[in-house]
Amino acid sequence: MGSDDLFAQTVLSTTGGAVGGVVQRADVELRVGTTLGNYQLERLLGEGSMGKVFQARHARLGRQVALKVLKPEHARDSGFVQRFFQEARTVNQINHEHIVEIFDFVDEGEGGHVYCVMELLRGQSLASLAQEEKLTLARIQRIAVQVCAALGAAHQVGVVHRDVKPDNLFIIHRAGQPDFVKVLDFGVAKLLTSEGNTTGTMDGTIIGTPAYMAPEQAAGLPVDARADIYAVGNMLYELLSGRPPFQAPAFGQLVVQIITQPPPPLPPFLPSGEPLPPQLNALVMRCLAKEPEARPQSLAEVTTALLLLPAPVSVPEAPAPVVDLSERPTKRMLVPLPWRPRVALAAGGAALALVAGVLAWAGLRPERAPAASSEPVALAPAAPSAPRGPVTLTVRSFPEGAQVLRADTGEVLGVTPLIRQLPGGVEPIGLRVELAGYVPLERVVKLDTHAVLEVPLAKAQTAPRQVSGSTRPAARKGGGRDAVIDPFATP
Repeated sequence: MGSDDLFAQTVLSTTGGAVGGVVQRADVELRVGTTLGNYQLERLLGEGSMGKVFQARHARLGRQVALKVLKPEHARDSGFVQRFFQEARTVNQINHEHIVEIFDFVDEGEGGHVYCVMELLRGQSLASLAQEEKLTLARIQRIAVQVCAALGAAHQVGVVHRDVKPDNLFIIHRAGQPDFVKVLDFGVAKLLTSEGNTTGTMDGTIIGTPAYMAPEQAAGLPVDARADIYAVGNMLYELLSGRPPFQAPAFGQLVVQIITQPPPPLPPFLPSGEPLPPQLNALVMRCLAKEPEARPQSLAEVTTALLLLPAPVSVPEAPAPVVDLSERPTKRMLVPLPWRPRVALAAGGAALALVAGVLAWAGLRPERAPAASSEPVALAPAAPSAPRGPVTLTVRSFPEGAQVLRADTGEVLGVTPLIRQLPGGVEPIGLRVELAGYVPLERVVKLDTHAVLEVPLAKAQTAPRQVSGSTRPAARKGGGRDAVIDPFATP
């Protein structure tokens, strides 16, 4: 499937069959063009071990959605559906903008289909994006902050994703915001409650994608939110280096590496060519610690470290040498140049480059400067530097609409996306970016040249919303809007 294709986030499969010689509705193979509930199936987007996912359209409203249908044997297993809905009911409390939205959950009853209706996303997975483009440090930071926000909200209601990887992170454009993240596939999520294991999975069972598992997860030990923190470090490692930290041809070899070997050092430069900040290198290695106690203990800590990374600083080029050609020499022109072979001179020193070329062609070397006179020389005071002209300050926040203030004076400079002319100067100024519902962020910028600042904002933590309801939805033909988060397992 190409990067421009429509993508529906979990894949399921339906197979034919019969129970007691009677063909059940769920056993009839679904095809493009047929109608399921209120939706006409338009296109098969994918399938996996648990069922199929279709692009579908509401018969009356015309709204396009992704429709995911459980495999018949799972739909007939009351225990499976019970565990599925218990998980969905709990994950529903997250209700986060960076988690794929579910519009409806439908259980048609005995012999019928069990399916959910979810938003249809247009974009591409982070894995595909990273293969096609060399992501800059600013984009990696922006994406990681959103992933931490979504997973942190899940952790607040006691849900651990357990399968965080670039394939399960979908990148879309929303309301003018590039690189808007949607976290997919909570199908192998584990509930951490005082009542114990409510999902039916048992310790000792390895669940997830092997290359992205935390050591305790690969060993089949109990996991908590710190397994997702390890996965975030794994994701950052791959984006910063171009490959995951551990690779092996066989599953057993991979598990041994994950459990026993330290991750290889990160390269000093990103695939984009930018230098790797030491603070980010240290953060990734902390997230990838073998022992959960040695990792950051919450995603809020990871988010803070990401937001405090120093902004990329552009090193100003050295000014081109200035040569006074106002006086004509009587015999030949001697230009004292530093003896550096093959040094390209900056634009603006064209006359100097021409003279140097003539001297090199003639085989002449610069003469030594005359010895300094022993008589005292009065030195004129240095002329004050000319005031700098105005420079352009550009500030973009994600999401947009944030207020930008000077941290020292409190002066409001405007609202993002902000483009404003300011007096140039060598002294850095502090900026504060604020948006209701998000954690404010402060950055320091230099105005000795035009400056561009990108600020990813983290959503402020809020108390989880309580959801009431039965332990299993009543069987129905149409189904109301339950808005549960995607609970299907990753294929």
